[in-house]
Amino acid sequence: MTTPKPSFTRGLFAGAILDAAIFPYPPSLAQRDAGEARVVSRLIRELRALHGDLIHPDRHDAEETIPESVITAFGEMGMLGLNIPKQYGGLGLSATAYARVFATLASIDASLGVLVGVHCGLGSKAIVLFGNDAQKARYLPDLARGTMLAAYALTEPETGSDAANIVSRAAQNADGSWTLNGRKIWIGNGHRAGVIATFAQTDVVRDGVTKRRPTAFIIRPDMPGFQVAGTFKKLGIKGSTQADLVYDNLQVPADHVLGEVGKGFAVAVNVLNGGRLTLAAGCTGGAKELLGEMARYAESRVQFGQPLASFEITQRKMAHLAAETYASEAMLGILAHGIDADTHDWALEAAICKVFASELIWRASDEMVQVAGGRGYCQPQPYERWLRDARIQRIFEGANEVLRLFIGLTGIQGPAERLAQIGSAMRAPVKNFGIVSGFAADRVREVLGVSDLVDTPLHPRLQEHKKYLEKHVGEFKRATDDMIIKYRKQIIERQLVVERLAEMAIQLFATSAVLSRTQALITERGVEQCERELALTDLFCVQAGRWFRHARNALDAREEDVDARRKDIAAIVRAERGYWVTDPILDEPRGTIDERREIARAAQVTDAAMRR
Repeated sequence: MTTPKPSFTRGLFAGAILDAAIFPYPPSLAQRDAGEARVVSRLIRELRALHGDLIHPDRHDAEETIPESVITAFGEMGMLGLNIPKQYGGLGLSATAYARVFATLASIDASLGVLVGVHCGLGSKAIVLFGNDAQKARYLPDLARGTMLAAYALTEPETGSDAANIVSRAAQNADGSWTLNGRKIWIGNGHRAGVIATFAQTDVVRDGVTKRRPTAFIIRPDMPGFQVAGTFKKLGIKGSTQADLVYDNLQVPADHVLGEVGKGFAVAVNVLNGGRLTLAAGCTGGAKELLGEMARYAESRVQFGQPLASFEITQRKMAHLAAETYASEAMLGILAHGIDADTHDWALEAAICKVFASELIWRASDEMVQVAGGRGYCQPQPYERWLRDARIQRIFEGANEVLRLFIGLTGIQGPAERLAQIGSAMRAPVKNFGIVSGFAADRVREVLGVSDLVDTPLHPRLQEHKKYLEKHVGEFKRATDDMIIKYRKQIIERQLVVERLAEMAIQLFATSAVLSRTQALITERGVEQCERELALTDLFCVQAGRWFRHARNALDAREEDVDARRKDIAAIVRAERGYWVTDPILDEPRGTIDERREIARAAQVTDAAMRR
C-alpha cells in the first residue's frame, strides 16, 4: 500500500506546521534554472509586444472571438506548448515557469488566458499526465504547434463538475470500442478544438460486483455522433468561447481511453489541481495589473482639489490589495514549486490558492471601478470589462463554495479518524493507556498554548507574527476537534461549520506562506532592504488574523442560533418563492414575479375598460 504524501494544510487541521513543505521559500526561477528563466522572459516580452499590435482585448470582447491570427502567432512562439514535453515539440516548462507566463497573459486579456489555460492546463495536460506513448505521439505535436486546439469536457447540466457523479454513459462494444451518450456544457474551446479530454460513466467489476465508475476518453469532432449544439452568450471573457457538446452514440475507438477504465476520477482531480494553479496565477497577475492602474488613475484624477490617491479611503483600498496580492504571490510560489518537487500532496493548497486569488481579483476589479466612478462603469475605459471578466474566476475550476467544503471536509478526515480511535480506546482506558494519556497530554498542551510549532528560525522582526500563527494553529486544532466531537457524522451536513473551518485554514496557509517569503527576502537582502515587504507582511498578517478570529468566533455555540434563524428564513423564502413581506406602499403581498405580472396585466385591462 502506497504511503500518502504529507500535506501542509492537513497538518494544520491536526495542529502541526510542516516546516519542510514551505521553508525555506523556493528560490527564484533564475536561481533554479537560468535557461528556463530566459525562455519565460522571452515569452513575456513577446506577449507584451503583441498587446495592441495583434492582441486587442477590447476587440476580442466586442466581437466575442479570438482571431485565428492570434492562435497562429501563439503556436509559433510556443505559447500553446508551454507544458508539453520538449520531445513532442513543446517547451516543457515547469509549473513555476508556466505560472509566471500565464500570469502575464491573463493580465493582458482574461479571454486569452481562458483559451490557453484550457488548451495547455486542462486538455493537453490530461494527455501529458495520463496518455500512453501512442496517444502522446499522435496528439501532442499538433497541440504544441497550435495546428490543433485542446479542450476539456467534464461539466454537465445535471452534475456540474462533480466528476464522481457525472451522468454521461459509455458502453463498450464487442470490438473494444466505446459508445458515449451524454451532454457537456460550458466547454472552453469546445467549438474549435481538434481533440477533447472527456469523461463518462463505465461499468467496472470491483470485488465481483459491477459498479459504475468514471472513465476518461480522448475524443475528436470528426468521430461519428459528436455534435456542437451551440455556444453561450456570457457576461465576461467574451473573447473565449464556451460550447454545448452533445454525444449522440459517439463512437470512440478502443485505443482512445485516457488512463485506465474506471479511473477517470483520478484523471479529473489531478488535471484540475494543475488548472487551479493556472487560474490562481492568472488572477494574481491580473490583481497586480489592476493595482498599478488604480494607482495611476488615483494619482491623476483630482477631486476636491486633491488627487484621489491622497484620500485615506483610497489609500486603504490600495494598501489592502497590495498586501493580499503579496500573500497570493507567496502562496502561488510555494504551490508551483511544490508541484514541481512532488514531495507533498498539494490538492488542498491548490484549492486554497484558487479561492484566495479569485476573490482577490474580484475585489480588485470592483474597487477599480469604484475608484474610477462613472468612468469605471463605461467604455472606452477597460475597467468595466475587467470587472466582467473577473466574475467567472470564482466559478471556474470548482465554485469557491464547493472548494471551501472540499478543504474543510478533507482536512477533518485525519482528526476525525484520530478521535474515533481515541473514542474506542476510552472504552478500555487501562488497556489503551498510551493512547488515552497521549490525548490528555495534547489537550493540556493546547490549554497552555505551547508554542514553537515553527522549527525554522525566523528573524526577530517576524517573531510577533510567528507567535500569533502558532497560537492560531493551536486554536484551529481545538476548534476542529470540538466540531468533530460535537457533530460527529452530521458534520458533513453542517456546511456553515465546515466553511468556517476552511476559512481558518485558508488564512493560516496564507500567513505561513507570507512569513516564509519575507524571511527568504530578509536572508537574501538584509532586513534594512525589506522594509516595504515587511510593511506588506505586517498588514496582511494582522488582517488574516482578524479573518481567522471572525471565522473562529462564528463557531461559538451562540452562532448556532443565528444559523438556525438563517435556515428558518431560507425555508420561508423557498416556500414563498421569494420575498414575502407585505408591500409597505401598496399594503398587499408582493407575490411571485409571475403573480405580479398577472396582477399588472389585469390592472392594465381594468384601466383600459374604465377609459372606454
